[in-house]
Amino acid sequence: MIRMENFYFDDFIPNWRKPITKTTQYVVIWVVQGKFAFVLDRDEHELSRGDVLIVRPGTVRSGSNGVHPPHQKYIAHFQMEPSTLDKVPLLAASKGYELFKTNKPEYLRQRFSMLFQSWMDKRDHYEFICHGIMTEIFGAMLQELSQQRIPSHKLRVAKQIETYMLEHYREEITIGRLCELVQLSPSYVIGIFKEVYLQTPIEFIHQIRISIASDLLLQSAMNISEVSDYLGFCDPTYFNRVFKKVTGRPPSSLLKERKAYALRADIQVGKGDVLK
Repeated sequence: MIRMENFYFDDFIPNWRKPITKTTQYVVIWVVQGKFAFVLDRDEHELSRGDVLIVRPGTVRSGSNGVHPPHQKYIAHFQMEPSTLDKVPLLAASKGYELFKTNKPEYLRQRFSMLFQSWMDKRDHYEFICHGIMTEIFGAMLQELSQQRIPSHKLRVAKQIETYMLEHYREEITIGRLCELVQLSPSYVIGIFKEVYLQTPIEFIHQIRISIASDLLLQSAMNISEVSDYLGFCDPTYFNRVFKKVTGRPPSSLLKERKAYALRADIQVGKGDVLK
């Protein structure tokens, strides 16, 4: 789908300047820190921390630090297969670029850092790794861009539902209760939430509960039945079924990992004992 051509990390470069260039590839820029001036098809912009810029081929671009001190940013250049473009309506827009502020800075920081390391190390088969990471990053950016185009009233409703579920995830949560909360019908509640978060409310609450369950099974002394009860599941059998559906493996596998880790820790302590 994506073929990486070049990747850069501008790390506080003094007197940074990008001469006027007609873009021949897709270019993605994420601003880590600072500000700088950028011109796209004669449109002047000031990019700042958290901005994501997607530039399409054919767009004329240029830039400089301007009046600002040096900044940090990642820049990826890549090509896309024609068959991929047909599946992404956002990329078919007549405008030569998309500019938005990300809500996922820590995710981008982690993924871009890994991409940069793989690109610079150039170990065996690094191309596969880099193409894969960039495909994931670009897909996440397109999803976020699509969500930011959702009407504000839908975003408010979805956020209200999300906040309620995060605060009451241990309790019984029904669609009826969510409908009362936002004063909308079940079809609207489910439809709006899925449009914003790409999953239904029940899928969302399952994901939250199973994520917490995984931590408890690995890091606490609780057994499966206790974790199931703590998180508000009606019975351990149902909890087992949901856990396996979400993670692809049974909760008992995490208990085995916990026991194995504890055993290794005991062995390490034993090796440190002083012989007398």
